[in-house]
Amino acid sequence: MSALETGRPDRSRRRLRVILILMVVAWLPALPFAAGAALTSLTGCQVNEANTYPCPVAGHDIGELLYGLMMTGWVLIAFLPFMALTLLLAAGQGLLMLVGAWRRRGETRHETHDRPRHDFRGG
Repeated sequence: MSALETGRPDRSRRRLRVILILMVVAWLPALPFAAGAALTSLTGCQVNEANTYPCPVAGHDIGELLYGLMMTGWVLIAFLPFMALTLLLAAGQGLLMLVGAWRRRGETRHETHDRPRHDFRGG
């Protein structure tokens, strides 16, 4: 029974879903840090680990917010091995899917060569 008949995804698609979920979980802490880095770059404010600095934007001081966002970078250090692992898993799954597609393409190519060819020359 094929995956289409059962309504369930095949093994490689299930594996890919699990890897994508792991990637979201592992890379989620990078979002606040990236947002803080982008805001710091856009506003031109000074941010470092030593202290918070005033950063007025539209009449509001976002220095504390930027400090908090940039300090999540320290959390990323703990997540780096998991982030690298998810990249390796995704690359491995991608290779497995490419090899599977290559094999399926080879099988269909052999099937088309085994069919009798029609001679349309009229003879």
